[in-house]
Amino acid sequence: MATVIKQKRKRAEAFQIQFKFKGERRWLSLGSNYGKEVAEEIARHVDKIVAACETEQSLDRRTLAWIESISDDLRERLANVGLIQIKRVPTLGEIWAEYWSAEYWELKSTTQSSKRQARRRFFERFDPERRVDTVTKRDAQRFADSLSETMSDATKAGTIRDVRRVFNWALDAEMIEKNPFAGIRRGSFKNKSREYYVSIDDYRAMLDACPSRLWRVVLALYRIGGLRFEEALRAQWSDVDFARGRLLVHSPKTERYKGRESRVVPLFPELREELEALWEETPEGGSAFIISGNRSTIRKHVERIVFLAGLNRWERLIQNLRSSRAIDVAREFGELAEAEWIGHSPKVARDHYLHVLDADFERATLQSFFGSQKNDCRNNCRKGTF
Repeated sequence: MATVIKQKRKRAEAFQIQFKFKGERRWLSLGSNYGKEVAEEIARHVDKIVAACETEQSLDRRTLAWIESISDDLRERLANVGLIQIKRVPTLGEIWAEYWSAEYWELKSTTQSSKRQARRRFFERFDPERRVDTVTKRDAQRFADSLSETMSDATKAGTIRDVRRVFNWALDAEMIEKNPFAGIRRGSFKNKSREYYVSIDDYRAMLDACPSRLWRVVLALYRIGGLRFEEALRAQWSDVDFARGRLLVHSPKTERYKGRESRVVPLFPELREELEALWEETPEGGSAFIISGNRSTIRKHVERIVFLAGLNRWERLIQNLRSSRAIDVAREFGELAEAEWIGHSPKVARDHYLHVLDADFERATLQSFFGSQKNDCRNNCRKGTF
């Protein structure tokens, strides 16, 4: 049983708790900051902790609650004599570093870029040496509000998503006990202001400005095939089935999802024409990849082609070529075909790819909806369907 011993000191009396633990006699020094009644209460909890350790049983709720409520000083004193273990609270820099080493290098290059941007924005606001348990939900909300002042809603949403993922990872790794960013509204990823429809006339003007057959194929893969940037770089001649009119597309973005490692895209006539012409020019034993040569400067070359075609440069250069094809396919073949061939869900298509064109507004102002309804009614009456 723990015993409270009073010690005489020059300035004030102090107390010490003597107890036996793991076959050894130990002393818990409390100093002069703890009175006799408090010391006796501590001694009672020491007995419970020792009993629980020796019998390999869990501590009762009252003792657990008491340990949670005591000061850091007393908690450290208990840890020094081996009664409890103090879990070190990591810093913000440490949890980001652990997340980086565990997950960052497994991400795609484009995803890594967004993660780096999120980390940079986070540490513009927070000190890397700050203890993670000092970050409150109010701090998280202030961080989210500060993003709204300097960036678009879509960029803010991506940053909040990436920061929240780091804290969720740390929570799963038991490095932290709560995620202050849980419940913080990230906003919408939609950014209609950056959407641009590249018309077929603009596409043909770009084809005429291409310096070689290869660059005509590059544009055709994006604008007619609807491929993502990385998907076009992965495309090989062995993926082209001229006989059946199909192109096998390998998707690095969705390959982690079972059944979505690849998709099959029709060889639309405009795409087939460019691929067949390039195939005829490709020497025997040439590159296995359709896009050969220096593939790291594609965006820069496409931007130059847009300039030579006399067009104004639009945002999201490659993405809007792809989204323009998504609109064409959805209008001509429906949303199911668009989702299958372009490679995303109908919801993603509506949020990020599909939008109403000026031509739709013009057609709506010229077409009489009620007139067409009246004609439908007359035809149905003649057929006897009413």
